Amino acid sequence: MRWSALAAALWGGLYFVSQLAFGNHLPPASLSLVRLAIGVGALLVALRAIPPWRERRVALLGAIVAVTLLVQTFGTYFSGAATGSLLTLLTPVFVALMAPFVLREPAHITQWAGIGLGIAGAAIVIGPAGAGSLLGDVLLVLASLTWAAYTVIGGGLVRERGALAVTTASAAWALPFVLVAAGVELALGARPAINAAGLAEVLYLGLGATALGWWAWYRGVEGAPAAAAAVPFLLQPVVGVALSILFLGARLTPAFALGSALVAAGMLVASLKTR
Repeated sequence: MRWSALAAALWGGLYFVSQLAFGNHLPPASLSLVRLAIGVGALLVALRAIPPWRERRVALLGAIVAVTLLVQTFGTYFSGAATGSLLTLLTPVFVALMAPFVLREPAHITQWAGIGLGIAGAAIVIGPAGAGSLLGDVLLVLASLTWAAYTVIGGGLVRERGALAVTTASAAWALPFVLVAAGVELALGARPAINAAGLAEVLYLGLGATALGWWAWYRGVEGAPAAAAAVPFLLQPVVGVALSILFLGARLTPAFALGSALVAAGMLVASLKTR
């Protein structure tokens, strides 16, 4: 679970930083493209080999992760960071529902209990997210579903070919899909601009949230059942609030302490072995 937990930690500031980037004149599809291009470049440097481009399953994963990236970014743009953190918590649930059919990995009662505890804790940490837009909310739920599909459909392949190779190849396959979306956005009149703050934001999103985060997530799936590996996803809002406490002067509240304890308990319960 430690690799999945690392990914969730890296994604802790994802929605907040994305919202900052929108304010720095980076529209959603353009931000997705820059983030992905930086991530692919870093992954290729780390791999130092030719990725398995020709695998049909890799091409499918590339299409899925492109859709995930775009709907997640547009959903955050329309509904805001808090709603994004809340609605994407459905990912472990979708993983647990899909894994028995795709990977022949039925979720055990302890994993469902861990997911339930973790979602309850994460929801307490986030608190009321407020009303987002209906379109944004639908997109964010779709992002949870497609990321779960990326997790489960790629599970068998990462165990055959390795997490780094599959992450690199699928991310590279996603580039043309996201490029088309960014081109449409520009044709409709978007005018991206970047300043020093925006550059720092896209570097975090590209190197941390994308390259290292996506690889760490698949590394977790490579070494554990998908449903169990997905539970640390629920750390995401806990890390986000913790960063706000450390760097933005937010107050440490009893709700944060209780919610964090429930997420930790959920991870522990989900990791228990069943007979």
